[in-house]
Amino acid sequence: MKRAVVAGVSVLLTVGVALVLVACNGRDRAPAARVPMTWQDVRASAGHEMHVAKHAVPCRDCHGEASFAPPPIEVCARCHGAVQSPLHMPDPIGVTKVPGCQDCHGFGADQAIRPTSCMRCHENAQGRHTPAVGAHSDQPCGDCHRAHGTPPLEVQLCTSCHEDQQTKHAGLRGCLDCHSMHEPALVADATCVSCHAKQRAKAKVTLAAISTGHPKCSSCHEPHSFAAAEAKACASCHANKPVLAARKHATCLGCHTPHEGGAAKTCTSCHAQQVSHPRPSAVGGPAAACAGCHPPHALPANQKAVTCESCHAKTSHATARCLDCHTPHAGKPVLTATMCASCHAEKVRSVGSSGHRACEGCHKQAAHAPSTPAPACASCHAPIAASTNKGHTACANCHTGGVHEPQRPPPACASCHAAENSSAPRGHQACATCHEPHSGKRLAAATCASCHADKAAIGHGKHTACASCHRPHGPGGVATPPSCASCHAPAKRPGLHRVKGHDTCASCHRSHELAPRDDRATCVTCHRGLEAHEPTAARCAGCHPFGDGS
Repeated sequence: MKRAVVAGVSVLLTVGVALVLVACNGRDRAPAARVPMTWQDVRASAGHEMHVAKHAVPCRDCHGEASFAPPPIEVCARCHGAVQSPLHMPDPIGVTKVPGCQDCHGFGADQAIRPTSCMRCHENAQGRHTPAVGAHSDQPCGDCHRAHGTPPLEVQLCTSCHEDQQTKHAGLRGCLDCHSMHEPALVADATCVSCHAKQRAKAKVTLAAISTGHPKCSSCHEPHSFAAAEAKACASCHANKPVLAARKHATCLGCHTPHEGGAAKTCTSCHAQQVSHPRPSAVGGPAAACAGCHPPHALPANQKAVTCESCHAKTSHATARCLDCHTPHAGKPVLTATMCASCHAEKVRSVGSSGHRACEGCHKQAAHAPSTPAPACASCHAPIAASTNKGHTACANCHTGGVHEPQRPPPACASCHAAENSSAPRGHQACATCHEPHSGKRLAAATCASCHADKAAIGHGKHTACASCHRPHGPGGVATPPSCASCHAPAKRPGLHRVKGHDTCASCHRSHELAPRDDRATCVTCHRGLEAHEPTAARCAGCHPFGDGS
C-alpha cells in the first residue's frame, strides 16, 4: 500500500514538473487544471517537506480529489487531534482570533523562506493583550517558547546571551528591572526618569532637566555603562567650546550640573573675591561683571580674560601690559616706587633715599604716558638753578647720572677748570673746600686762616694778606711769592745784612717763623771752625747784630 502511495506521489511530481516546464517553455499552451503553477514555490515549504517528502502523505488526504485549493483548518485535526497549543489559547472574550495550525505550520510560498516564523504574525500587535515583538525579534522563538509544551514558556537567563553586559545598576536585580522581554526598541531609554526622579542630591533627574538640552539619558550614558566615569564626554556633543584657562574650568562639570538642566553655576559660588572692575551692573551683579572680562566659552584656549584693550585704548607705556600695574579685581592701582620697581628696579634702586625716590614726583603721567618730558630741575631746585655762574647753569653738565642717579659723584672740577687745577698748590685741588659748587663763589668761611691758622698768626701772616705773596690757584694772582727785596730794600737792612753772604734772606729767615734764626747752631752751619768761639754764648747776634748801630 505504502509503495503504491509513493509511486502515486512520484507520478504527480513528475507530471507537475513537466507541466511547469511546458508553461515556462510554451507560450501557447495552457497549464494543467489540477496542478497549480505555484507548486514549485510551495513544495519546499515546511508543511510540504514534512507531509510529502518525509511522511509521503498523499496530496488528496489534505486537498481532496477536486482541486489543490488550500484545505480548511479543521483538516489537521484528522491526524493531529491530540496536539494541544497552550501558547495560543483561545481568547476568553473572543476578541483575538485563535490561529490555526496552518498559521504557524504554513504550506504557502513564504514558508520556503522562513519556516515556522512566529514573526509573520508577531511583528504586529495581536489584539490588546499581545503587543508587537520588538526586542529579540531576530532570535529563535523556540529558545524560550514551546508552542505545544507545558509550560509553554521556558524562561532563559538574560546572561546566557548577554553575558558581556553589565546588569547591576543602582542596586537593581537584573535586566528585567529596566526591560520587558519583547519591548519595542529603546523603550527602556524613556523609563530612566521613573526611577531617578525619586533619587536624591546629584543623582536626581527631573523631566525639566532632561528637556533642557539633554533629550534622553542614553544621550550621555551608554546603556549598561552606568558608572559616572563612563558617561560620554561633554565635548562629544558640545565641540568647539574652549574654556577659561583655570584648573577648575578644565571640565564642563566644574560649572555645569547635567542633571539640573545644564545651567551654569554663578561665578561667585567659587570666586568670592571682591569685584570692582568692570563695575557690577544693577541687573547682573558681580556674576555679570565676571563674564564681562571672562566670557566662559568665547576665548581662545588657555586665555583667561579678554584683553584690556578691548575696552581701554592702548597706552604708550613701551612694552608694559595693563596687568603689570593693575589688579583687575581691586580697581585702579596706587602708583608707588615699589610698583615701578617691578620693571624699573635699577632706576628705583639708584635714586636711593634721595628726594627723587618718588617716581611720580617727576613722571606725572608715568603710568600711561611715560615718554612725557619730566619737569625741569628748577621746579624743585629753584635757588640752585638760578645760579648765574657760567657753565654751572646746565645741571647735567655736572650731574651726569641724571635724575635717576643723583648720588653719582660729579666729574672732577678739573674736567672744566684744568688751568686752576694745574696751578693750585698741593692741598688746594679740592675745589669745594673753598667754593660753593653751583654759584662758584668763594665760601665766606673759606679764608686762608681756616686751613693755615698757624701761618696766619705769625710772621708775615700777622702783617699782610696771604694773597700778597700767595695765590690759591691760577691763572690770576701772585704766581710765586715776591722777593724779600720788594718790601725789604737794602737800605732798610743795616748791619750784617749788608755783609756778603748775609744778603740772601732765605739763608736765615723763614716767612712764617716767629723770629729770624740767629741761634748759634744756625750760624755755624755757614761759619764752620767757630764752633768753639765763645762757647757760652747762646746767640751769635748778641755780639754780631744785624740791625741799626752795627
